[in-house]
Amino acid sequence: MWEWIIGALLGFLGELLRSLYADYTASQSNEEIGQLKEQKANLEKQLIISKQAQAIRDKVNAETDLNVLIDGL
Repeated sequence: MWEWIIGALLGFLGELLRSLYADYTASQSNEEIGQLKEQKANLEKQLIISKQAQAIRDKVNAETDLNVLIDGL
């Protein structure tokens, strides 16, 4: 009889611990997802800035080439 009660309690505690661990890992995963989304947003901003900077460099190079061409005439 005691074996059955102890076995039931151990089973209950095992399920409780498994449930708590599952909740903990889910919480950790959600935190990591939030961090990854933030990193993605930052990288997207950096990409936009990089593209804008490249467009400015291209425009400056084109103006420089045009000035050289005009000076050559």
